[in-house]
Amino acid sequence: MSKLQDDWCSALRYSGLLHADRRGFAWEWLRRHEPYQQAWMHRMRPAMDFGLLAFEDPDHGLPQAKPIWADAVDPAVLASRPCLAKALSAGDLLDVRRISDFVSVEIDQYDDEHWLITDGRWSIRLDLHDGTLLGGPVLLEHHLRGFASAEPKVHALRQLAALTAEGRIPAGLLPREHRAARWILELRTADAMLSGATHQEMAEVFYRSAARQPGWRSENHSLRLRVQRLVRTARRNLADPLGGPWFRRRITR
Repeated sequence: MSKLQDDWCSALRYSGLLHADRRGFAWEWLRRHEPYQQAWMHRMRPAMDFGLLAFEDPDHGLPQAKPIWADAVDPAVLASRPCLAKALSAGDLLDVRRISDFVSVEIDQYDDEHWLITDGRWSIRLDLHDGTLLGGPVLLEHHLRGFASAEPKVHALRQLAALTAEGRIPAGLLPREHRAARWILELRTADAMLSGATHQEMAEVFYRSAARQPGWRSENHSLRLRVQRLVRTARRNLADPLGGPWFRRRITR
């Protein structure tokens, strides 16, 4: 992770996250989490302890990383089964070969398939029970429950339907995370901390010349407080990456 920490001064290095969904931010914090890094290296704990179905290399950030979150932490996972009924049209069928550039899969000990469909910004998660997507076009039925609990799954279904029909997800269904810029700044703060940067160095990089005066702590009280808040948040997220807003609220939007 040293290269990642060395790049904290470059806003461009993090710019891809401006269009990421909450799963992306969740992964960025998890891969900086020291217990996860140790578990990845030594496999002394199961990946499920960290909300994942399988370990992902913490050296891989978005869009290279393909973490597959468990449904216990991701409320948008679609629980699906092959349906024996006749499809009304070809548009009712899912053929993963048509979207093969976006897919990866983890098959568990019960032969359930856990699919991740992503371009590194948006993600769709689908758990397939009692069947496979590997054999060609499949008619699926999806299990939804309640109203509030169904909302993130309905959004995922809309994305999947658009992707299978058009080969892309239209702008109206892409993630729009209004706090992305703030979350990026918090990630940069964590990387600055891990590289040994001082509060004044962070202030100089994040807020330009405002922190360059020798007496910046006393003369720039509000600026000092802003950096301290960033540091507190970064420490909290490094210690408990599953406790961030991406898991306290819906992970997908």
